Amino acid sequence: MTQRTKHQFSISEDTILHYLEGNLTDEDMHAFEEEMEASDFLREAIEGLENFADKKALRAAVKQLQKQLEKRTSHSRKKRYQLFQQHQLQNIILVVVILLLIFLGVVVVRFLKFHPLLK
Repeated sequence: MTQRTKHQFSISEDTILHYLEGNLTDEDMHAFEEEMEASDFLREAIEGLENFADKKALRAAVKQLQKQLEKRTSHSRKKRYQLFQQHQLQNIILVVVILLLIFLGVVVVRFLKFHPLLK
């Protein structure tokens, strides 16, 4: 019903419908409600869907909301990944620069220590 990975909790159409019908297990209900607390969009969508009387219209609305939710979350996931890659590159460059400075410092100290004109 719900799909969980290490960093992501994905809510399917069926999960939303089962939640509205009260057919989720306690564990899935708890996970779903945690996700609702974290997402204003999902919370407002569920509040609106609870007022539907027609089950056919409810399924169509849930399908539409699922598409919108996937679009919003995929955009933010892509952005987080891009930021991660950007920071990773900056960290690699910083480490390389520090290592080069250490290397140059060692070379200069050895040069000054063993240069015959400086003795």
